[in-house]
Amino acid sequence: MLTLYHQGSSVCAAKVRIVLFEKNLKWKSKYIDVLKGEQFDPAYLKLNPNAVVPTLVHDTKVIIESTVNCEYLDDVFPKPPLKPKDLFQLAQMRIWTKRVDERLHPMTSVLTYAASHRHTILDNNSPEQVEAIINETRDPVKRRRKREWIELGMEAPTARQAVVEFKNTLNDMDEALSKKRWLAGETYSLADIALSPYVNRLSMLSMDLFWQRYPHVSEWFDRIRSRKSFKPCLRAWVPKSLTQALEKNGRRSWDKVEKLIGSA
Repeated sequence: MLTLYHQGSSVCAAKVRIVLFEKNLKWKSKYIDVLKGEQFDPAYLKLNPNAVVPTLVHDTKVIIESTVNCEYLDDVFPKPPLKPKDLFQLAQMRIWTKRVDERLHPMTSVLTYAASHRHTILDNNSPEQVEAIINETRDPVKRRRKREWIELGMEAPTARQAVVEFKNTLNDMDEALSKKRWLAGETYSLADIALSPYVNRLSMLSMDLFWQRYPHVSEWFDRIRSRKSFKPCLRAWVPKSLTQALEKNGRRSWDKVEKLIGSA
């Protein structure tokens, strides 16, 4: 029995859903609404002390960290394989997944908050309520950054860093894809699965012009979107209201994002 604790818009959870779909595995859904703070429920914290999604449970075995989830599933359920057989290509795959975890993922949270969530907060709350939302974050460093994202949006220093990280990643993806069909080689792998939710996030933020600047990335994303796993794993689980908010608010922020791209 496979059980996945996940959330619709979580880019990390999407990776695991893709692997489950690509391998045609049956799984039980446990939806954790992180926007409502359900990840802090004591019962969930026993499974994942980091208070994040996803968490994979295989029978009685609990596995956290999305990249580890993906490799675990590929090892336990090897067909179809999602890791290259060639050891050099396997190393390239892991370089991409490591880069996503360490560099791109943190910046995706920044971009999403500064470009979209801050508009939702400001549009639907009084100044006093906004202040209360900011002060919900106990860690002083995280609270300061949250204030910057809400008050400054794409003018926040970390928002610029996020745009630069996306630009650098897309540049490197385009270079890699100019030489091969998929990121780690000639076969679709966990590297492609790892990057798919992040390019998709740009698209959901109405920022297609960001990745469309890169011809090889554009061709690659067309192949990603043509896969049967794309809609059910990357779009179908996202609540309609959130999808609409991302599209609308991302469009409002695009001009500032485009200026940052040009100056980066």
